[in-house]
Amino acid sequence: MPQPADPREQRQATPDPLSDSIVDMRARAGRFHEESKRLEAEQAAQEQHQRDRQARHEAAARKIDEETRAALLLRVMKMQEAAKPPAEAPPVVYSTERQDEQLEAEQRRGKEMLERYAKKSSNSNER
Repeated sequence: MPQPADPREQRQATPDPLSDSIVDMRARAGRFHEESKRLEAEQAAQEQHQRDRQARHEAAARKIDEETRAALLLRVMKMQEAAKPPAEAPPVVYSTERQDEQLEAEQRRGKEMLERYAKKSSNSNER
């Protein structure tokens, strides 16, 4: 008859079944790991959502700022334009018939004097 094997050798040869607490601990560790990954993903999604939201708000603020600046610039330009003195229109000359006749007589006399002067200077140049 074969001799019974040493019980210590038998225990070493066959792996011990894991105790329930070890199995339960490993299952909890796996659940914790999955929960941790899920929470990290949710937090990353929330952070991305917040960054996108902040970018939209900043873009809207820039747009409002640009519109405000444009409106203010337009107001300043209008005020500067209004502050400029109006361009003076050439004065409208109102003259009476007598003034027109007098002007024509003065102009005729001026032309006559210029002709005399031109004759006089040409005569003096010929000498």
